[in-house]
This record gives sequence, structure tokens and C-alpha cells, in this order.
Amino acid sequence: MSSILIIDDDTDLCNLMQRCVINEGFTPLIAYNKQEAFTILNDTYAAIHLVILDIMLPDGSGLELLSHIRNNWNFPVIMVTAKDSLEDKVIGLRLGADDYLTKPFNLKELEARITALTRRYRLSSVSNDDTNAILQFSSITIDYSTRSVICNGTDITLTGREFDILYYLASSPNTVYTKKQIYETVWQDEYIYDDSSLMAIICKIRKKLKECNPNVSYIETIHGIGYRFNKEA
Repeated sequence: MSSILIIDDDTDLCNLMQRCVINEGFTPLIAYNKQEAFTILNDTYAAIHLVILDIMLPDGSGLELLSHIRNNWNFPVIMVTAKDSLEDKVIGLRLGADDYLTKPFNLKELEARITALTRRYRLSSVSNDDTNAILQFSSITIDYSTRSVICNGTDITLTGREFDILYYLASSPNTVYTKKQIYETVWQDEYIYDDSSLMAIICKIRKKLKECNPNVSYIETIHGIGYRFNKEA
């Protein structure tokens, strides 16, 4: 059973989002607070393909729950909040959210984002025997089939979006990709010239890789153009 977990204390909104989930062919699971969410996550995590998570919950911050999810699982997370603040958006992305919606939002937009994120989740969950799925460099190995990254012998935990960006760049090392190319390939959405999401995630990837290899810059910024993976690293 493929499920999507909705975590929000707004009963009416949960009912609407539940319809979206059903329309996309998934079984909805609903938690109205952090405690219920913890129980569902621990009991049914193997069936969950995506989480829709509100920042403001009656028994605590959704950001704390997001951190817990990222420390234990790798399924995509869409943050939902009534706060129309760039700061909240950046914090959520840095903690590992894959996408972000501000209330009120169009339900068709939610459905589109569910489709895009769960498509990537399904692809990443399928075993891939193609040797090209493993990218091997001198100090880093990126394995698409297991969604794993090993840098200098250390396992690096990346979110789904972080892994997709790193793998996309590393698939063609030393090739310069524009922000538009990266955004439209990874997000599978039209580029709207908002670089904050992409920049925040790349900063997160760099920070994680730097912890295992501080002397190497794996993702280089090509000013005025975009980014490339440094093959020489």
C-alpha cells in the first residue's frame, strides 16, 4: 500500500488534501499533531511515499518533526504553512524539505507537486542494475540505485532533493549547468527565476560534503551561469 501522510491540525484542509492524495492514487494517512505523526511514522514508514507537513502544530513545531524525519527516512516532504515568509521557507529547505507551499494554495498545484515528487521517489526506489547508476570518483561514490553517497569512506545523508541535484551535476562532470536547467530537471517545474530554493539546497550539499573532505569543492559556482561538478575533486 502506497501512502501519503498529511500532518496538519486544520480538519477542513486535511479533508481537501485527502481528496488530492486519493486523486493521485495514494492512500491518505492523517495526523493532527506531532504525537500522532510520530506514531504513524514509526508504524507505517515503509508504506509512506511522501509527507505533507504543516509548520504550526498544536503540540510543537513542524520543523522539529521535519528534522526527525530527515534523521531517519528519505521520503519527500512538502512543507505547508500560513506564514508567507522567506525566512521560514529557507529554514524548512535547509532542514531538508523538498518543496514548500504557502496557505492558501491551489489544490491543483498540490496535486502537481505530489505527482512530481512521488515520481522521483518511485524511480529512486526501483533497483537499477545499470553500472552507469554508480558514479565513481577519486574521493566520492554516488550510487543512484541505493540513493547513497560515500565521501572519503563516510556515508553522507542527503535529502531526496539534495541527492537529485548532486547526481544530476555529477552525471556529467565539468559540464556547466544553468540554474534554469537544474531547476526544471530536478523540480520538474517551470523555472520562475527564484534562485533562493536552489541556492539553499546547494549550500546544504556543500556543507555536508565539506564535513568529510574540507579541502575539496565538489560543486563549483560558475558566476553568471550556474554550477558544475568538479571532476578533478
